[in-house]
Amino acid sequence: MTVPVFRLLAAAALLVAAAPAPPPAEPTAASASSSWEGTWRNTNNTVHLRAARCGQGMCGTVVWAIPKARADAKNGSGQDLIGHQLFRNFRPAGDGTWKGKVFIPDLNTSASGTVTPTSHDTMLVSGCMLFGLACKTQHWWRIG
Repeated sequence: MTVPVFRLLAAAALLVAAAPAPPPAEPTAASASSSWEGTWRNTNNTVHLRAARCGQGMCGTVVWAIPKARADAKNGSGQDLIGHQLFRNFRPAGDGTWKGKVFIPDLNTSASGTVTPTSHDTMLVSGCMLFGLACKTQHWWRIG
């Protein structure tokens, strides 16, 4: 079964904010090499996740989500969004970014992901599907 591109883009709402946000400062080598461990919120404050070391890399697990995000995830993957690992096996890419997989629960699929810390309290998260044809980027802010 083929999923239309607009469905893929709409379902990436966990990664993409509906309202534009002011861009954070450009990444620097110092900020990219620092850890992004902590609790983060997405642009629309619909999902919070805790980023922590996992093995040789970093992972991010949902600790809070609005009811609509939880329902969308349940409809797609059959699992509750809370406690689900959205960022998986992120490793330093050597260019100031971390690369890994982003799980999209409402589609029950994973996308190639990139996390770019832009300061101690901000980062850009990008996810790409369909061989890079469908990509979205979202700003995340540290809340703890």
